[in-house]
Amino acid sequence: MVAPTSDKVPVVILILLISVIMVPVELGFNIGPLFFTWSKLFLIIFAFVMLPKIAALKLQIYDWMFIGHGLWSATAFVVIYGPGAAVERSGTYILEFIVVYLAARVYLTNIGQIQAVIRLLFIMVLVAAIAALPEAVMRVRYIHNFATSITGIRYRFDNEVRMGIMRAASFFEHPILHGIFCSSLFSLVWFTSTLRQRILRVPVIGLGTFLAASSAPLLILMLQIMLLGLERVTRRIKRRVMIITSIAVGGAAFLNIFSGRGVVGFLALVTLNPGTAYTRRSQWEFGIDDVMRHPIFGFDTPTWTRPFWLAGSVDNYWLFMMMRSGIPSVLLLAGAAYFIWSRLARNETTLPAFRQMRMGWGLMMVALILGGATVAYFGKLQPLFAFYIGLGAALASNPLPDENQPLPEAQAVQDRSPRYSRFAPRLAKTPPPLASHRARKL
Repeated sequence: MVAPTSDKVPVVILILLISVIMVPVELGFNIGPLFFTWSKLFLIIFAFVMLPKIAALKLQIYDWMFIGHGLWSATAFVVIYGPGAAVERSGTYILEFIVVYLAARVYLTNIGQIQAVIRLLFIMVLVAAIAALPEAVMRVRYIHNFATSITGIRYRFDNEVRMGIMRAASFFEHPILHGIFCSSLFSLVWFTSTLRQRILRVPVIGLGTFLAASSAPLLILMLQIMLLGLERVTRRIKRRVMIITSIAVGGAAFLNIFSGRGVVGFLALVTLNPGTAYTRRSQWEFGIDDVMRHPIFGFDTPTWTRPFWLAGSVDNYWLFMMMRSGIPSVLLLAGAAYFIWSRLARNETTLPAFRQMRMGWGLMMVALILGGATVAYFGKLQPLFAFYIGLGAALASNPLPDENQPLPEAQAVQDRSPRYSRFAPRLAKTPPPLASHRARKL
């Protein structure tokens, strides 16, 4: 298990996560024609504070690819909508993707801080799950109603009831977002917790996911559980990553060629609403044709070609990304995630904390990548997804502590001990000769 540390979450990261996750959208405000949330305002101010620190950051290939993804997407918005209309879209994307990612890279400078961030994220899941319970049972969105009573801004919700409960959104703009936030942390929490902690934490994550009553969060949770089981049974197999990847690629090719559904259609089968699977597969089939017609910068997403019975929303993050900013944007983001994982995998340290966080982050990202084929990561999930990738980049980039050195807090206790005292830590297993003689005499 990961040894506990005394490191704290950097204040900047604490404010960032609270403003992104815990502040309802109704508490936003307008400046002229532009609508601002508190997270956007914080990121604008923070961007200027962070700029001098980036110069001292040694950027890696995955950093450049992630930044390239954000800049390519912002450029695509300008190409599609024109410079004037693209100001808000491009600025928001740069803030919620590049700035959030770089915040994790700049301020998470050691493995102890990353552990502290994971603990903070679980506390937020706990708060969100507790807030979602009365919302789902009483069928009242009291958090959003309270925020509306302060600002007068109302966000439109579909108060759908499934399995006898109203789909809870807690602090988020949609129940799907709440559910994905809760389910996404399963692997990270599992691998950074003791057995006793798992007994308490896993049910909290499961409850928060269930209260969203949504297929995509349940799929992401199930994928992580299956990957966890696969990791357990393959621990003694050499080159298991290559073997499993080859099997997965072969299986995807088989589904695309022989099943008539493809990978997207297969993943869409895991739904609570039977009609959802057919709708998502149809979105992919019609949407990918438009992407092939506009592969470089994409197109105005509401105009995608579809039959009259198919709604305009796109429940596929990767398809939606290709629609709005072209295929290169997806390739750059995928490349950044690949090179982060490659850097993590090449690190041969035996430090348990690093190895467990590496495994937790890797399984989480695989589940989010596959889950993204069935849902769009919009709203608060957009900056949160960028933060998750930045978390992995920080884990891959920062130097690890010497495995042979004691923990800093243990060393501090030793340094404060009396130098000449029977209570001082002994440096040898046997007592000094004089002490042994006196003991025998007594």
